Amino acid sequence: MFFLGVVWVLVFVVAAFLSLPFPTDLNITCEEKSVTVIWKLPNELGVQPSRLFLGKCLPTNFSSGPDGAVAMFHVSLTDCHFKRVVWHKVLYKNKLTYRPLAKPFPPKLSFPVVCIYDRPPHWHPHMPILSSGSAIGFGSLLFYMGIMNENFSGPARSTSFFLGSRIPIWAAVDQQAHMPLAVFIEECVATTTTDIRTASHVYPFITNGGCLVDGKAGSSKFLPRDTKSEIFLSLQAFKLGAGEKVYIHCKITAWDPELLDENRKACNYIKELEGWELLDDPTQSDLCRCCDTSCSSWKRSAERGIAARLTCILAWTGTPLKMYSVLGPLTIEDVNLK
Repeated sequence: MFFLGVVWVLVFVVAAFLSLPFPTDLNITCEEKSVTVIWKLPNELGVQPSRLFLGKCLPTNFSSGPDGAVAMFHVSLTDCHFKRVVWHKVLYKNKLTYRPLAKPFPPKLSFPVVCIYDRPPHWHPHMPILSSGSAIGFGSLLFYMGIMNENFSGPARSTSFFLGSRIPIWAAVDQQAHMPLAVFIEECVATTTTDIRTASHVYPFITNGGCLVDGKAGSSKFLPRDTKSEIFLSLQAFKLGAGEKVYIHCKITAWDPELLDENRKACNYIKELEGWELLDDPTQSDLCRCCDTSCSSWKRSAERGIAARLTCILAWTGTPLKMYSVLGPLTIEDVNLK
């Protein structure tokens, strides 16, 4: 059973800093498997219930009177596009928004909704699917990487994929006491062995400090992210070592999100543009210009073996914090051979 953590403090602190022209009143109650949000809004906003959202969900109840409108959301933590992140705590994250105008217009009001629970005792990730590691700077950092289910709400139930299907991969950094950090997947290769130094087949799909080169021939892509401390990859299952187990070796980096450079970035290949685009800010896509040549090198070293737990003593002086991770074994099956 999960136990309720301190949640409402986060929401009201964020709301206070927004300096809104209209007062709002939020009450958030996190239960074992659900959350209840009661949102009181003034009549000056002219709120319609169809323009209020918790993630993708509309209010379950709505009323209005002389003192204002009251919207209530009572939803499961597995609905409404809640994102679950498992670190030393279990976090369920979403956004409460008021959108007078439909997308792509931005919301007029936006608040985070976060439920924090204690992790169940003796819970550990299933290591063939999830990998974790740590680095230490001014405060401890925890890195995570995993093969997830289709909506990234939890670990994948199977490590078997058909050729051409999607392999959802997630990486995150729990920055704890550090300054805000962005996480990047700098390099990734697939092999048929756990030790890359002995691999006879190597398939690189992320190179040059964050260039998703597999997107040029296929449909692999980095997905949009709401927070820089997580990154989501939709990888198209590739053909490698027919009938053999496949392992994914990646180098993950945590870095100042305001100091992107050619060696720390996330670049998608856009076929319609016949060029590269920076995930987090397309106006800075010039950082991806080296993706077709050489931005950085992947050196074969002992660090590229299985490193499920890497500890580095690093002071924050602009030095990136890294983890080397191995996921697998996976099985990629050709449906035409079934």
